[in-house]
Amino acid sequence: MASGDTLQAVVDSLAERVGLSVLIEDASFRALSWSAQTDVDDVRLHSILRRGVTPAALDAVERLGLARADGPVRVPAVPQAGMEQRWCVPLRAGEDLVGYLWVLDPHGHAGTDAVLALAAAAERAVGVIFASTPPEDDDRRLRDLLRRLERGRDEEAGRSLTVLARLPDDVLVVVDEYPRRGGWPLTCGLTAYPVEPGHWSATSGAPLPLTELHEAVRRARLTLQALRAGALLARPSWDHLRAWRLVVEAPSDLTPPEIHPGVDGLRGQRTSDLLITARTFLDLGGDVQAAASVLHLHRTTLYYRLDRIKAVTGVDLRGGPDRHDLDFALRLTAFREAADPPSS
Repeated sequence: MASGDTLQAVVDSLAERVGLSVLIEDASFRALSWSAQTDVDDVRLHSILRRGVTPAALDAVERLGLARADGPVRVPAVPQAGMEQRWCVPLRAGEDLVGYLWVLDPHGHAGTDAVLALAAAAERAVGVIFASTPPEDDDRRLRDLLRRLERGRDEEAGRSLTVLARLPDDVLVVVDEYPRRGGWPLTCGLTAYPVEPGHWSATSGAPLPLTELHEAVRRARLTLQALRAGALLARPSWDHLRAWRLVVEAPSDLTPPEIHPGVDGLRGQRTSDLLITARTFLDLGGDVQAAASVLHLHRTTLYYRLDRIKAVTGVDLRGGPDRHDLDFALRLTAFREAADPPSS
């Protein structure tokens, strides 16, 4: 790279030499620098004026495998994308893709000398980008894209993130409670991980497409809320919620007393002894011996509490037909009370 070289100098020099319109984009298809545009198509206009790439043009780039090319590639016209014939040179710093150099050539004028000039200009451009783009810029871009994907489905953010992180187009993600090497910290305090198909489930359950990151976050947060509510799971994962799925997916306007009014009677007691006894006894399937052991009670005391629960709620936990309704109401109450505190 020549001293004082800039991307604008690179594109202007190349445009003058080959007599064609030149554009340089970063790896996320944001226009960085361009020459005077003697030839312009819809894709070039979109890139310069809107600082992005159209979905149809991106499909063409992915279909032709341009990100994996190791030299100048003649890109055929794609009329349905408003894309004229052009040349593309991926810009690489070692193994890292840092951008693309594009030369519009709608009439096929570029010969061997022009192609050699493209390769030389690409090498200059890589030097400029590598020298002027600190690593923290990529980190900031990564955080921005993750925030967008946390908020909801975002195809453009998903495509940009796969390019930035050099991931396959069909990459899957999971969200976990604990940070591990190679993860992406999220604003909610959880960590996302790109994984291969067949990866074991995490807190969020089985892997989901990258564009469904917001759903993986939702599943992980609900799973952790169920665990705080006392859910006894085979593994701390969405895929192991079993009947708790009915609790965590319950409509927000459904209240526990609507399922069984006895829940208010237990919650209104002076102490939580009866509430804890009911939850424990039901969680253990009505096993008196196991419940007495867990609660550190004599059986006589446990029977006394079960009778008190029946008097308060009208439900016989040892065999009453509506004990399952009370069980669900108690679980939903605990789940709602275990919600994340509002952020300050």
